[in-house]
Amino acid sequence: MGHRMLGACAMAVLLVGLVGCGVFSHRGERGKEHALALSDLPAPARTTVDRLTAGATSRKIDCERKGDRVVYDVEATVSGKDVEYDIDSSGNVLTSEQSVPYASLPAVVRAAAEKHFGTGEGLMASSELEEGKTFYEVEGMKGAAKRTLKLTEAGKIVEDEEK
Repeated sequence: MGHRMLGACAMAVLLVGLVGCGVFSHRGERGKEHALALSDLPAPARTTVDRLTAGATSRKIDCERKGDRVVYDVEATVSGKDVEYDIDSSGNVLTSEQSVPYASLPAVVRAAAEKHFGTGEGLMASSELEEGKTFYEVEGMKGAAKRTLKLTEAGKIVEDEEK
């Protein structure tokens, strides 16, 4: 009897997570983001979003399934800075990112970005904290393509994505 009740509770939690992320209405789209309103988030995640984006002039929230986890991607403009957070259903901040002046990046990161793009002109930058590690993202044009680099603090390119 106890195992049935436990199983039913586990299924209810799973269904709430799946429905909240729109998985049933978009079958086969695992990993695809779905836009949400703040009121659609579970209370712990909503509390974290409210705290982190207090005073935001704009806010966008997407939901994505990453493996067995529901992750809320929150983008906002707070005090003139673009910020982005990945928050789980329990309200834990998994990653945080904020725009920073390109000139404020460590010299080794700027050197790697300028080598890749061929210039430092017109490059946009952000600082990201992910699993306790700092990364930098640099966005710019390379040829006719808009690209985003993700670099370590040592200037090593770990991602190069075309936008």
